[in-house]
Amino acid sequence: MATLDLSAYLTISEILRREDPDGRLAEIVDVLSEENHILDYITWIQCNNGVYHEDTRAVSEPSGAERAYDEGIAAEAGITEKVTEPTCILSGLSEVDVKKARNAPEGEGAFRNQEDSFFLKGMTKTLVSRLFDGNRETDSRQITGINNRTDYNTLSSDYTFDNANGNASATVNKTSVYFIQFGMKKVNLTYPRGGAAMSGDGISSFPIKLEDYGKSIITQAGTSEAKKLPAYPTWFDVDFGIFIHDPRCIKRVVNISTSNIDGVDDFAWHEDPMIDAYNQLEYGGEGVVILCNRTIFAQAMKRANEKGNAYFTMDTEGEGPFAKPVVRFQGIAMVRTDKITNVQATIT
Repeated sequence: MATLDLSAYLTISEILRREDPDGRLAEIVDVLSEENHILDYITWIQCNNGVYHEDTRAVSEPSGAERAYDEGIAAEAGITEKVTEPTCILSGLSEVDVKKARNAPEGEGAFRNQEDSFFLKGMTKTLVSRLFDGNRETDSRQITGINNRTDYNTLSSDYTFDNANGNASATVNKTSVYFIQFGMKKVNLTYPRGGAAMSGDGISSFPIKLEDYGKSIITQAGTSEAKKLPAYPTWFDVDFGIFIHDPRCIKRVVNISTSNIDGVDDFAWHEDPMIDAYNQLEYGGEGVVILCNRTIFAQAMKRANEKGNAYFTMDTEGEGPFAKPVVRFQGIAMVRTDKITNVQATIT
């Protein structure tokens, strides 16, 4: 099996800047990253087996044994397991009226880029949603998201930390906070090898693909074939999977109540399980980011604004209209993604 070098672990913006010949898609994704900040942190790798990624990971490792001179020891061997993860396809089709595009005040090219951004914005939001809540058991076209994996949806797991300390209500009013370590042999999103993405001078492999079909005559939506119009069709594909090389690189803080908070069986988010998760990070915390939704991010901003709070800080990244507040827990960036819901089931 081929070994992937560190330079292959890139964010989607970095991949497209390197490989997108005309820069159109890279420019669109840069704009998406300004709104969906998680795209700046997720690293991607190309599948090593077509549309699947395969690897082995350690289940246990030899521990060794003390011995005296002339004393033997039993042979040991580490135990590994083979892991195979699929990719899935999100597709979209945009059909823009030629006349509308040509008469747009900002020009035809800018109008079509705006339309492309609109489509890809929605598709990348779906991608992030699947990262957490994808359920391959109920829909084989999806990936298996973090919340539907045994390592992260039971309190008996070493990678799950309970905000309710074993006392959570059964009410479906919960959310979670995730520590994820992206990067080499940690956690990555994957995209198919050799996926066709037509671009200026050939075919390339991207996680996101945009194919412009030029000008065509299409049937008006919702009508019989008698009504047609000239349009610019554009086809979009977002191909992705998730590969967790080391399960220890995801920590989930669960059972954070977002309503009915009474301190009895519905508990507000607090620092103790965060501290526990922080102290269980592997590889010195390399590549870690904390993912939360807007409810938790607002609370984190308030904590950072409290005098004497030693856990949270807040600063600003970027300039002008693209400047954004960055809240950090123990120096780790907290990234807001609204696809983490407030209606998660209680984890037991």
